[in-house]
Amino acid sequence: MNFSYVQPSDVELRVMLEVGFLLRESNRFDDAKSLFNGVAELIPDSDIPRVGLGTVELQRGNFELAQIACEDALRVKPNSLYARVHRAESLLFQKKRSEAEVELNLIIASDANSPHSRTAQALLEVAHLVSPE
Repeated sequence: MNFSYVQPSDVELRVMLEVGFLLRESNRFDDAKSLFNGVAELIPDSDIPRVGLGTVELQRGNFELAQIACEDALRVKPNSLYARVHRAESLLFQKKRSEAEVELNLIIASDANSPHSRTAQALLEVAHLVSPE
């Protein structure tokens, strides 16, 4: 479906994304997924709705699908720390600890002050609980 004629404002897009995250947190995964897919159509050059899809799959326990969604986000925005940290999280849950740790350390090294780096650090700290080696 072509939504190129729809031009929501930045505020409207932000609200839609926030609603998607609220739906996800309310365990309304199908609704959140539909919303994130729609927003991805509206802003095809944004990584955020694609990572949103990945976080829905993470919460559902579909870790391979979460990884795929985050890799889709990285095709749109290759340097997205947001997509990279959630991709690494999905790798941890798939018991791919070594690969995840490499990515998490690279995220931290790229911008230690980023909120995504803080998330990466927290994931490293609990990596042994999620994926013992």
